[in-house]
Amino acid sequence: MKRIIPLILVTLLFACKNHTETKRVKGNLNYATTAIKSGQISVTANLTATIKTQELQADLQLSNPGSTTLTISEIEIATTEGLRTIPKTGTASMILKPGENKAVLLNFQPLNELRENQLTGRNGYLKGVYNLLITYKTEEKESGLSTYSSPSQTYKSPTVMSLPAVLAPSDYKAYLKKYQITATSYSFNTKSDFTAKQKAYLTTLKQIKQSPFVFVSAQEIALSGVNFRLRSYCENDTLNAEIFIVNHSDFSLKINQEKLDIRYPGELVSARSNALVKVEKISGSRKAPYEIEKGDRVLIRLKKPFKNNEDNAVLLFNKAFTLNNQIALFKNNIELVKVNLP
Repeated sequence: MKRIIPLILVTLLFACKNHTETKRVKGNLNYATTAIKSGQISVTANLTATIKTQELQADLQLSNPGSTTLTISEIEIATTEGLRTIPKTGTASMILKPGENKAVLLNFQPLNELRENQLTGRNGYLKGVYNLLITYKTEEKESGLSTYSSPSQTYKSPTVMSLPAVLAPSDYKAYLKKYQITATSYSFNTKSDFTAKQKAYLTTLKQIKQSPFVFVSAQEIALSGVNFRLRSYCENDTLNAEIFIVNHSDFSLKINQEKLDIRYPGELVSARSNALVKVEKISGSRKAPYEIEKGDRVLIRLKKPFKNNEDNAVLLFNKAFTLNNQIALFKNNIELVKVNLP
């Protein structure tokens, strides 16, 4: 027994020590903020980022030190470039009576890079500085009476309070060094003769009743009522691409997914066998996932090894989409231009 008791004591002490220690969650970024107080509103905030989910969590303490009712209509997170994001979860609007306090927990999926979002669908790497924007207004006082006790309430114009949240430069530098990866994307070549050739081809198709229409922008193709939007990113020699399709036309299409590919100059045709293509019916009949009727929306995902040292590639889809009787919707493939991501 003399030997057992000390062992038990040591075990209990060790267990208690481990229980009381608080360990910082690995991978989180903690932003520094400064409390703001005025005659109308008082705000303190903690802002943290979870790298794995690319989310920001704002823990706010809001109070009304004034003598009239305070209405908070909106709380947003913004980059220094002005990109604003509303909360993903949490209540960002409320009413605070004089002297009232409220704790608010909000989660954001911030839009950090607009160009990258347009090209890839991703929001870009987290920023080192954000601004919490709080939009509020207070009641006016009329005839010596506060308006919340008056039948006709009037309010001051909304005010936007900006509360900066700053990550330590050393922490931000370490974050980028560890997680930032060189990546590229692709856009349609709007300077090619694709539009003219495709428009001429549409005039030969009896299935398309409306006047031939073709428009190509950096990420979209509009073709007689059918819209195609491309998003892609390539990193670590792997290409991930999405083609989102909406059919507003009066004709239906069939997807031949084995014919769809993105190929770089000099790539072997056999490389297509390594591609993974998935078709998801967003709206429309799930029983016919490869049929695109009027009003249907479809998302096609393509993933494949992709080591492209050139500045261009080709989207092969001249046989990937067909009308009835297996007539191809597209006459030619379209060239893609490489874009370096920030």
